[in-house]
Amino acid sequence: MTRPLIVAHRGWSARAPENSLEAFALAAAGGADGVELDVHETADGGFVVHHDPDLPNGDAIADLPQFAVAGRLGKAGAAIPLLSEALALLAEQMAGGEVFVEIKGMRSWDRLRAVLRIYRSALKLEVQSFELPLLGMMAADPGQNVLGLIANEPGPDPLATLCGFGARTLSLRHTAVTQELSAVIRGADLRLAAWTVNDPERAVELARLGVDLLIGDDPVMLRQALEQRVES
Repeated sequence: MTRPLIVAHRGWSARAPENSLEAFALAAAGGADGVELDVHETADGGFVVHHDPDLPNGDAIADLPQFAVAGRLGKAGAAIPLLSEALALLAEQMAGGEVFVEIKGMRSWDRLRAVLRIYRSALKLEVQSFELPLLGMMAADPGQNVLGLIANEPGPDPLATLCGFGARTLSLRHTAVTQELSAVIRGADLRLAAWTVNDPERAVELARLGVDLLIGDDPVMLRQALEQRVES
């Protein structure tokens, strides 16, 4: 059984507020192979790391300038970092690691590419989204950026969908993963990631199914579950 790469979901979110610099630092210190984080664009073209489109008081991130969002307490209870702050931390503490940049809200792909370009040599960046229009915007001119599709279900022809966007990875809800799907994706030299995996037995089962990456809230638990299985 080949061990999948372990990606910390919004950082080590089982131990620290999700999408916080603390959660990312803990994931790096805990030996995760990578990190997944969520990104929204502000009204003036900045990029911040936060899951929801609005702040605890109901203000929409897309309607506020960057200075009014960054550093405020987000819905997870921690200061909202700039995307550049998160990537700089990971470039220093997790050099060479996988970073799944999930785009939740974006108007300008050119502006986001400019931020990502700075960190491309230090990190294995992959820009992902659930939103097909956003993926289409990025696929029209990806530059040197790697793209990925996030989905709850694989759909009738996941391979065609991935190829249509030039995407490398299908990040799928773990309950929808099957051995047949894994064989199809990997047979095309593409990657299959499963989220959100927080049960050790399910982690081992997904590894047996051939998943390439496991995305979970507790990366250390996932690694230990897989190591124990190999040892036994």
